[in-house]
Amino acid sequence: MFRFFIALPILAFYVILSFLMFPIHLLTRRKLGGIVFRHCSAVMLKICGVRCKTEGLENITPDETYLVAANHQSISDIPIIGANLPINVRVLAKKEIFAIPVLGQAMWLYDFVAIDRKNRRRAVKSLEIAEKKMKYCSYLVFPEGTRSRDGHVGKFKSGALILSEKGCRILPVALIGADKILKTGELDVHPGEVRIKIFPPTQIGENETRQELAERLNALISDYVESEKH
Repeated sequence: MFRFFIALPILAFYVILSFLMFPIHLLTRRKLGGIVFRHCSAVMLKICGVRCKTEGLENITPDETYLVAANHQSISDIPIIGANLPINVRVLAKKEIFAIPVLGQAMWLYDFVAIDRKNRRRAVKSLEIAEKKMKYCSYLVFPEGTRSRDGHVGKFKSGALILSEKGCRILPVALIGADKILKTGELDVHPGEVRIKIFPPTQIGENETRQELAERLNALISDYVESEKH
């Protein structure tokens, strides 16, 4: 728990810094936000004793934008991906996070998009906003919809992949070990190693449904996670 409370003031520092640097963010065609997010994530992981081993970086073209689809093991997944993928990435996050004072406003300024899971019409509108912003940044989604409680990959929901129908490239990412870093319902951050596997980008097939795409990505990531756990 000590590491968690040490990381909080670091996060607060970067949030305040983001407000001060917002004009520069606009001048850099909104790339500064990705740099700040990556640096903040890397510093927080280092403080918490989290080491990351990344495989498949050659599958990323830095100037391209992607819909990053990853399995969801803990809340630490966000800084882990933010720190280790060399792209201008944001998060499609549940709207409740945006209600956190100051942090929520900073996320909104820096193109994080709030998703209302209880209101389909609002959720679709938010995804339309994200589609426009994908001209200059990538978005991270967790198709499982909720964190795994046992490290196994749950069923992927097709709703998280609706942007695939707009022709965006999908970057599948598998995480192993994040569930041991910050367990569900705990504030105690455990030092350790997380493995990240970045697969080659893909797109929805010409005659493929969104549900079939979700199942394909689910099988790809789940098979890798299960094979590497043994």
